[in-house]
Amino acid sequence: MAIIIIAEKPDAAKNIAEALADGRPTKKTSKYGVDYHEFTRNGKKHIVVAAVGHLFNLKQKGKGWQYPIFDVEWIPSYKARMISAFSEKYFKTLEDLKKEGTDFIIACDYDNEGSLIGYNILRFIFGKENAKRMKFSTLAKSDLIESYEKMSSKIDSNNIEAGLARHFLDFYYGINVSRALTLAIKRHAKRFSLITAGRVKDLLLQCLLKKKLRSIGSNQHLTGSLK
Repeated sequence: MAIIIIAEKPDAAKNIAEALADGRPTKKTSKYGVDYHEFTRNGKKHIVVAAVGHLFNLKQKGKGWQYPIFDVEWIPSYKARMISAFSEKYFKTLEDLKKEGTDFIIACDYDNEGSLIGYNILRFIFGKENAKRMKFSTLAKSDLIESYEKMSSKIDSNNIEAGLARHFLDFYYGINVSRALTLAIKRHAKRFSLITAGRVKDLLLQCLLKKKLRSIGSNQHLTGSLK
């Protein structure tokens, strides 16, 4: 049995193992082709495995193209989006390793996204609601050792709640506004043209449009003055 450490990226997993191992860590490869690292510290076996970003994404429950949609659920990323198919092997590697875990440590980036990545793995793959939490700002050996020795006994709820809020807001805004615009064009223009909207993208487009309109207005004013 072992203490399982969840890292956010493969390079972080490697650095953590090398920093914390009493001797030399052992690199192993799962049957899915994913590398992970085993080492011993203070007589206890540890396994460090990487998550490669978000392994879970929000998706609409059920089928249909109506809106508004608020009934959603977390599902594995490789099932939610084709672009995330690469994450399946990391997901299944974590599933296989969970049977060896007696204790769990989240060592993802200490921010909204990193904390949510670790939390979703913790609850949806390992079936746990709490874990220890390492906090570090660099992958330097001294920082990682200090982070391990002074780790929190519980997850960082504030970061997790902020991450959850962002993901739900992004999903609700994107899916509902996109469908509203697409169906409006289909209804009035008698054709189907998929329009995608996003919380960040829409604000950026609005800023660019205002800048363009100001530019047009200035040019027209200059032309009229010359005449």
